[in-house]
Amino acid sequence: MIVGALASVFGASWKFLWAKPPLTQEEALDVLYALGRRIRGSSDEAELDEIEREIDGVLQTQQLKRASSDEEARDVVALNVAAHRLENLIHDRKLLVGAQRTGASGEQA
Repeated sequence: MIVGALASVFGASWKFLWAKPPLTQEEALDVLYALGRRIRGSSDEAELDEIEREIDGVLQTQQLKRASSDEEARDVVALNVAAHRLENLIHDRKLLVGAQRTGASGEQA
């Protein structure tokens, strides 16, 4: 039990000390746009929920970064527009996945 606790502390310390630096504005946009392909290919609501969490993580990181520096407003707008587009895509995909699931269960009955 003690070894497990020490391993947890060591793991957390390692993650903290070797954490990746925050994404640049361009990298954040690249990540968000790449998620569009995953959304279009998704056939599972759980995967779509995970993608939503990834979007939230990118936006939170950028928000914290912006709070600690003077980034231009247009950079923030670009991120928000990309995130809004992805949220709409996720919503549409969830509707499609739900309709396919309903259609498949209706065929089995």
